[in-house]
Amino acid sequence: MKTLGQLREQFYNQLSQKYNAKEIDIIFYSLAENYLHKSRSVLKLGLNEQRDDSDIQNILFQTALYRLMEDEPYQYILGNTEFYGCEILVNSDVLIPRPETEELVEWIVDRYKNKINLNIIDLCTGSGCIAIALAKSLQNFRVFGLDISEKALETANKNKDLNNVEVDFFSYDLLNSNQLSNNERFDIIVSNPPYIRNSEKVAMDKRVLNFEPAQALFVTDSEPLIFYQKIIDFAKNNLKDNGEVFIEINQELGRETKELFLDYFSFVELKQDISGNFRMIKAHGIQK
Repeated sequence: MKTLGQLREQFYNQLSQKYNAKEIDIIFYSLAENYLHKSRSVLKLGLNEQRDDSDIQNILFQTALYRLMEDEPYQYILGNTEFYGCEILVNSDVLIPRPETEELVEWIVDRYKNKINLNIIDLCTGSGCIAIALAKSLQNFRVFGLDISEKALETANKNKDLNNVEVDFFSYDLLNSNQLSNNERFDIIVSNPPYIRNSEKVAMDKRVLNFEPAQALFVTDSEPLIFYQKIIDFAKNNLKDNGEVFIEINQELGRETKELFLDYFSFVELKQDISGNFRMIKAHGIQK
């Protein structure tokens, strides 16, 4: 039976063409914590100890390694990931939450942490990670999330229950509607919609292209800002007069996206993420 250190070495040897050393460490210890039910610090101290575990656990490691060799994201293998302090279940029906999206949540939390009793809606909610993180971080806010994918909404509702928060998720086709049936109006509209142009696929990682849902990622080159126009149309009908819109954007289309919002809002801020990429926009003062 291999020691944990030997098993870790096997992961390094077989994955070194796909990941750097830091990434392999993250993947290996994430799997080990899940399969062996021990903390990372304990696992690191016991790398050279003889393992006293079951054949089932050995099979789990070898199966995971095979799936990793096939480019499957380790978060899908685990079935969960962490997002802004929340455990989020993920599968092939939803995107894996990115650190950049945590920055979008942080922007909203910093701005509204001293407010209460406001309404938030998350358009194209997917796994529900944004809505759930906001519901967990802000006090007495009513939070809603909508998505066209019923399977994504199933995952979002499981995540809501897992994190013990109140979020109302419902089915909604943003591209073909801009008015809610109950005429609800919101203080905050937030969205991380599809924004990657089809032409950008050639530069993308296989792990994204082959496993994450294309419907949540891509737009045509002829209408790259279509979701942002629909978010604006939604805001015209459903945003309160003093409300704000927060969106994640394609860093290659920052100027174009800002100009689109300036056609409808009196104030638009284009914000860089921690890597210096223009990744977020905040808009208010909508002109109806």
